[in-house]
Amino acid sequence: MTLNIQKSGKLFYNKWPYKIACYIDGANRLTYLGIDIVREFCNGKRTESMPYWMSKSRLSTKDKEQLLQFTNKVAPYLDLKNTGQGQIRAEGSHFNLFCQDKGLMETIYTELEPWIDNVYGPSTDEELEFMLASNNQKVTCDHLPHKKYQFKIYLKTDMLEEKRTTFLKWIKTYQDRVLISKTTKRWLENNASYTWTQCPFLYVEDAKSLTMIGLFLSSNIKKVEEFIPRSSINTILDQEQTCQH
Repeated sequence: MTLNIQKSGKLFYNKWPYKIACYIDGANRLTYLGIDIVREFCNGKRTESMPYWMSKSRLSTKDKEQLLQFTNKVAPYLDLKNTGQGQIRAEGSHFNLFCQDKGLMETIYTELEPWIDNVYGPSTDEELEFMLASNNQKVTCDHLPHKKYQFKIYLKTDMLEEKRTTFLKWIKTYQDRVLISKTTKRWLENNASYTWTQCPFLYVEDAKSLTMIGLFLSSNIKKVEEFIPRSSINTILDQEQTCQH
């Protein structure tokens, strides 16, 4: 089995290091209709519990055959959330499984390989250990963002307009140590076209600047992430083990 894991720097949903991304037409029906109805649909049966729109589905006979095969293979893992082993999220034809255990991830991959687009997760066991211990406040990466910034600050979207403009003027003092996205800058300016943005943020170069900016923003900070180059993980883990002893 050749398993190519796409690098992911942090936990999914703040909990799961691995994501198995599948693609199969009709897969989302498993999560909101249940496995029995999907099997009946794939086998051409019509029952009272089956929604009317489902019986009029445009899925071809071949699509239904594929969906049935996928359903039978994924059945043992549909209860991941209730068993505490993982989580499932399905939207349209995208069916994603999340888990923490590397062995479980590999087993799921083996069973669902024909329908898998990608697998995401840590590239080494050391990175897995680091991610699980970091409480999702540390993001592993090959290189720091723009080869410079150690931290990323997410701002709360309910930050008052006056506070936004005041902060934008004040932050010019640190302009060589911060990077603000264009969308966030327009939002801070209270630009009429950018009165709301999903996730305003800025990058900060070092811990000293982070402290000063944190004092200014105070409760307007939603979250802070620290970027950790993968080349540093073993050193950090060794230091933590030394401190524990």
